[in-house]
Amino acid sequence: MKKSLATTFFERAELLSDREAVRYKENKSPYKSMTWSALARLVKEMAAGLIDAGIEAGDRVAILSQTSHLWAAADLATISSGAVTVPIYPTSSQSDIDFILNNSGAKVVFVHGEALLKKVLASKQEALKTIVLVSQLNKGRSLSEFLAENEISPDFVIGLEELRQKGLSQLDKNPEIVSGRMEQIRFEEMATIIYTSGTTGTPKGVPLTHGNIVSVLDELKSVIPIDENDVYLSYLPMSHVFERVCGEYYWIYSGGVCAYAEGIETMAKNMAEVKPTMILTVPRVLDKIYAKVRSGIDGASGNAKRLIDWALKVGTAMVDAESSGVKPRAGLKAKHWLAEKTVFRKLRERICPSLRLVVSGGAPATGHTIEFFNAIGITTIEGYGLTETAAPACVNLMNRKKIGTVGPALPCVEMIIADDGEILVRGASIFKGYYGLEEATKEAFVDGWFRTGDIGIIDGDGYLKITDRKKDIIVNSSGKNIAPQKIEAILKTVPFVNQAVVFGDKRKQLVALIVLDEQAMTQHASDEGWNFNSFAELVEMPEVVNMLKKEIAERSKSLADYEKVSNFHVLANDLSVEAGELTATLKIKRNVVVKNYKSIIDKLYKEEKVQNKQSQGQPGKGLVSSSR
Repeated sequence: MKKSLATTFFERAELLSDREAVRYKENKSPYKSMTWSALARLVKEMAAGLIDAGIEAGDRVAILSQTSHLWAAADLATISSGAVTVPIYPTSSQSDIDFILNNSGAKVVFVHGEALLKKVLASKQEALKTIVLVSQLNKGRSLSEFLAENEISPDFVIGLEELRQKGLSQLDKNPEIVSGRMEQIRFEEMATIIYTSGTTGTPKGVPLTHGNIVSVLDELKSVIPIDENDVYLSYLPMSHVFERVCGEYYWIYSGGVCAYAEGIETMAKNMAEVKPTMILTVPRVLDKIYAKVRSGIDGASGNAKRLIDWALKVGTAMVDAESSGVKPRAGLKAKHWLAEKTVFRKLRERICPSLRLVVSGGAPATGHTIEFFNAIGITTIEGYGLTETAAPACVNLMNRKKIGTVGPALPCVEMIIADDGEILVRGASIFKGYYGLEEATKEAFVDGWFRTGDIGIIDGDGYLKITDRKKDIIVNSSGKNIAPQKIEAILKTVPFVNQAVVFGDKRKQLVALIVLDEQAMTQHASDEGWNFNSFAELVEMPEVVNMLKKEIAERSKSLADYEKVSNFHVLANDLSVEAGELTATLKIKRNVVVKNYKSIIDKLYKEEKVQNKQSQGQPGKGLVSSSR
């Protein structure tokens, strides 16, 4: 019999019972622990509390919160009551919160923090009946004080403990009230509606059924084997399908311990505290870890650096052999044994001694970063999927990785490449259509195949390589189609480069905005003895500009002339979610970046014209420079 996500959770909790389920922090305290039995009790009481609040099967319950064990509990309580979870990114704008609450018709919202509570209150949705605050208010104020100050009914906003007490009252009256709801859940019914953050346009609701998600979990077990002995660190937004399916649900499906980071900025500290064996990550975070370790390597003494560089070559050769299915030669094995003893063990100790598996998703990974982690003995694989595919549609195989690809399709997914290069998929994990959007649904499918909007190729072994977004193609003034992601990936291989955005639509040449890793760049500049008073001053120094020019020119040799960046500007600040320049999963919103930095981009093209005039009659003179 096919099991719903709710049934899967409670069966796992019964099986593991008094074993540790989660670790979490409250108010900067040391990590606390909760068993599977205690977590199941919390979820059941919250589910019964939702029923007491009038939630019926199929109703929508929203969650607006940072990643935490209470996020997971709210989600599991919602689906256990037969309702549908609607996650909302905590970084969402007021207009997006208004739209999602209105479009989904959510009757209850779980909220974390006073700032988010105020946003929900400001939304004033008619369908909304109850708000559940799962955290303390600012300055230690009680909820009753806040409600009185703002003239809000105490029946409209309640605390988590009040919800649990209402649930306990319901369970006293009818101990089977939650299990009865769970028995009625059908495999093909909605478990969640996830609204795409999108790089353009209004969010679209993606309904995913219990069946969509469970079909992925069934396949992941053989691809990414984890069990009850693993410790997983959760820090990515649970509002996103990647963390939700491969994090929350796969943790429940496989057992083990889920530890929750205090936030993305404290991830390194939390890794040292909980010693995870597995993490999910996005490329930007992985690149930052790599940059920090690489900076230490580059700062090592001559002999030490030569030893590390030698070891990394050995490690890469070993990974290449294993990934090709070739048995490593005795000489390579001996070198690898020595590299492990002298270098790799120490490097892993610096990152996290217990970490054995990293899964990267959400955006294209940086090849040299993936290579580095695998070379030193931390299996790091890249996968690919969308909200519409219930997270992973493809995942690299742990014992047969192909760096630069996202692996073969999961067995439950069929995949083909259309005539125009677009990746098309169908299967048990693929959604059936956007929530209440008939026209958008029609546009999203062709003959039963879902149009991913991504361009790619499938090699002879069935491994997929993503080459670009179909709607993110730059068409220059000569009509050439240019894939910016390929160029941006090359720019991000330049030392110290964290972010890169390329522009050039309807233009003759390409230009770029570049963001450097402040800590690594500042350390390098200090080591070189460069004099500067601030990071903003540093990024405009000729030494930095010339270094970048040289590196970009060297690494762009494989590109066609029309694909090469002719001019660039180094920003002194990161592109951010708060400024609307990145989605909640850190994908670049190119149209917003263009708008926010229009004057700088225009200046780059003016400089390019001047440089073109100056270089006329001087063949081979480079145009790459920094706007200052």
